Amino acid sequence: MEIYVRVKALGKRRDILAPIPYTLPDGIASLRQLLAAIAEQEAAAYNRKEAEAQLIPFLTPQQIQDQAAAGKVSFGSIWSDKKADPQKAIENAIQCYEDGLVRILMDTQELTQLDAPLEIPAGAVCTFIRLTFLAGSIW
Repeated sequence: MEIYVRVKALGKRRDILAPIPYTLPDGIASLRQLLAAIAEQEAAAYNRKEAEAQLIPFLTPQQIQDQAAAGKVSFGSIWSDKKADPQKAIENAIQCYEDGLVRILMDTQELTQLDAPLEIPAGAVCTFIRLTFLAGSIW
């Protein structure tokens, strides 16, 4: 089943990232399982990104335009040589939800319980709203 995930932050009108399509495995029946599936896919994508490094990095005009629409243009460099641990990513995602650092909406309905039964319609938009404000800057 395919859904779309977008990330928002309080105080920002635009999405931090454009909606990203995710293909979920069958049998996801709770928010806990949804968080686990997304965190696992993100950890795997992070680990693949390091292997896809280019000899001479460059961005096509289309990539620049797409990244500008999402709010940040970068080469996507990873400066750490550490691999993401999928199990720790899952634990972290669930802990962030339990600590109230993020709210999650499925289309227009807020998901409030980790283990409550959940029906995910195909093509649904899952919105993660980050409730923390980060201090400082990138550099």
